[in-house]
Amino acid sequence: MPPRAPRAARGGQTGVLYCVVMRVGCWAGPRDGCAGATLSCTCARRFPEGLNLYCKQESCYDVLELEETATSAEIKKAYRRMSLKYHPDKSDADDAQAVFMRIATAYEVLSVDKMRKAYDDFLAHPERHVWEHYGHYYGAVYAPKSDLRLVIGGILAALSALQYTIFTTRRARLIEVILAQNKSQMYIKKRVVEMGGDKLNLKKEAQFAEWKQLEKAATQEVLSKAVVDGKRLSDTMGILDVLAMRIILLPLDLVKGAYFHVRWFLLFTLLKKPLGEQEQVYVTCRVIKCLEIEWREKDEEEQAELLGMELWLPENKLAWEEERRQEQEEQRREFVQVPFPPVPFPRTLLMSLPQSLPSLNPAPLR
Repeated sequence: MPPRAPRAARGGQTGVLYCVVMRVGCWAGPRDGCAGATLSCTCARRFPEGLNLYCKQESCYDVLELEETATSAEIKKAYRRMSLKYHPDKSDADDAQAVFMRIATAYEVLSVDKMRKAYDDFLAHPERHVWEHYGHYYGAVYAPKSDLRLVIGGILAALSALQYTIFTTRRARLIEVILAQNKSQMYIKKRVVEMGGDKLNLKKEAQFAEWKQLEKAATQEVLSKAVVDGKRLSDTMGILDVLAMRIILLPLDLVKGAYFHVRWFLLFTLLKKPLGEQEQVYVTCRVIKCLEIEWREKDEEEQAELLGMELWLPENKLAWEEERRQEQEEQRREFVQVPFPPVPFPRTLLMSLPQSLPSLNPAPLR
């Protein structure tokens, strides 16, 4: 920061005249007072009329009796000294309230780094358009007081907690619905018997606990067969499934996806190499619209049968899709042709209709 100009050269006609004289001298040749003259000219017109910003028509540094190079500690010390002197509770002056408000406003401007930076820019460039000054001022006033990284981290943490709550609640409801079905209950009892549960004496505490373990294992088998949104109901949400972790790992996922597609294009589209086992499984799952977890649940015979169709070949894919379409059409046709059983009409109600209902024949016109 250049040195402050004398207070006599800060405003009014005297300051303007001083500014003009010093600038003419600087134009004639460099000298030591040129920096001060430049600042003096700035100070002479630094407060445009009607610009209700910062300390209005005063300099915040002058209000606190400070130089523009004052440090944060000096600003705080000056504020404490002047606030004790001009506080309405300690000063008997008539204008103590107004002076104290000016001191508080000046301290508010200079104590915040962003606000002080905007104010120093306002002092150094008074020739800018008024709306630019307003933009810098309100940008400093309404700038986030907290670190943006902490705000984003807090939002992600809150969304992750909400995601976990929704997932847990939905999973609990689905488990309750599935286990309440008679088919699931019969399967659990059957599996418990197959695992030797019928040989246990439930009156004994140890064997009853063993029977409970068998029932829990059978229940897990039922939940492992139920897949919702590509995830078994027996699986809980891991840390890698949380929204915050997915966002953190997003660059890695993008790199993996790009590598997969580039490799596929080079090897199997451009060079026409035969598909490997993993690639065959991938294309087969895409054709039959099967998730990877559902593919692993299929037995080996069904997997071998699907792979034997060679659905990665265009002609085999079209033939399989046509066959599936015909099967769906046949099933739809059979459903339409199924006659619905007639609804029996109660004989007692039929016999009571003439007595309970009025005659439906209209009266003859006369």
